[in-house]
Amino acid sequence: MGREDDKMTTSRKWRFPILIGSGLIAAGILVYFSNARQSSHNTQGAIGNRDVYRDGQVNASDVAKPGEAPVATAAVLQSADFKSIANTAAFQSLLSDESFVQLRKKELFAQLLSDSSFREMANQNAFRKLLESESFRKAMADSNKQDALKKSADQESMQQLKRGSAAQESMQQLKRGSAAQESMQQLKRGSAAQDSQFRALQQDANFQELNKRKAFQDLVSNEAFRKMAQNESFRMLMSSESFSQLMNDNSFRKLLSQSEFRSELLNRSASELSAEMRKK
Repeated sequence: MGREDDKMTTSRKWRFPILIGSGLIAAGILVYFSNARQSSHNTQGAIGNRDVYRDGQVNASDVAKPGEAPVATAAVLQSADFKSIANTAAFQSLLSDESFVQLRKKELFAQLLSDSSFREMANQNAFRKLLESESFRKAMADSNKQDALKKSADQESMQQLKRGSAAQESMQQLKRGSAAQESMQQLKRGSAAQDSQFRALQQDANFQELNKRKAFQDLVSNEAFRKMAQNESFRMLMSSESFSQLMNDNSFRKLLSQSEFRSELLNRSASELSAEMRKK
């Protein structure tokens, strides 16, 4: 009996470790197969992603060769819109116009061409006539001077703040009055000449008509336009028959709204543009 009791005790003693070990082995097998399935899924996903990436790669045919226009630009120059205006007398005259040749070098002119308000106004006869008005040119010149005064006042204020030994002293300097403050007062009061010019401008029928339109209001608040309004080449271009005809052409206005065309218009010669148009 003693030996049998010992055997039963020994059996019970090892039963729980064996059960625990079996459980751990089963758990390990389950984890292994679970990871294997997940790894297979991830591998398939990675292949799928790689396929998508490969589909999005740039083809050699989409890249411009040296000396040729980029594909997007070439497409614009070979479009029906460009072909409809490329050989017209108005377009050819524009490219050789001395005023246009001078303006295409100016960043402000490029900014204007990209402005939708300018493109909308440029085909208005009242707008072109207003640009010829002396009172309008003077009003734009005075507006530029006011901008310069305001910038100068702001800069002077900042310089005073930087120079002051203490914030309180700087504030006292500003309160006591300075060149910057005086400039701001001039902007608020306005001069008699400015008032007179503005009153004359208000009597202009073209200004009255245009001032009802938001595009015109946005344009006259554009610093690039106000500065270009003082430019003789710009005024001459705006009064030219060729530019007027083109700005009344839907195809040209559509092209002008595209950055690729504007870049080519300002940087390529007439012969280069024609050569691009003839390519297939």
